Amino acid sequence: MKSKITLSIIGIVAVSVLTTGCLTTTQKSAGVGTGIGAALGAGIGAIVGDPAMGAAIGAGAGALGGAMVGDNMDKKREEREKADLERQLELERRSSSGEGKNYIEGHYEYVKKRKWVDTSKKERVWVDERIEGDKRVEGHYEERVVPSGNWDEYEEKTWIPAHYE
Repeated sequence: MKSKITLSIIGIVAVSVLTTGCLTTTQKSAGVGTGIGAALGAGIGAIVGDPAMGAAIGAGAGALGGAMVGDNMDKKREEREKADLERQLELERRSSSGEGKNYIEGHYEYVKKRKWVDTSKKERVWVDERIEGDKRVEGHYEERVVPSGNWDEYEEKTWIPAHYE
């Protein structure tokens, strides 16, 4: 019985350590936490009288604790990397010109533009006879403009001269 528990603990620890190769820090920490928690839980469970239950509870608690620690480590690393990149960018801006600006050579850019395409039509409409004030206007045809159209979107190649940014 004792050898089965020991082999189970060794197996859990081995799997959790061996599977941490291509994982994030959070996942690696969760795996290591699972193995350590299972080992400690099995030891405490053996003292109490149920090593399997202790190993299961320890594995769950270890996985949760390891994931929290790994997530915290990932966030701190990302903050450090972001601060380093911002620092490098600021140093580069200062060193490229005496004014703290980057020199951009002349180049072409594609600029998105829009223009209104008028598709309005003249429509011939019959107007009924009517009376305007004291005048009688006979029925007749009138040409009216029916407004319509759409936006035409296109890209235009534009030369951007050299400048400081």
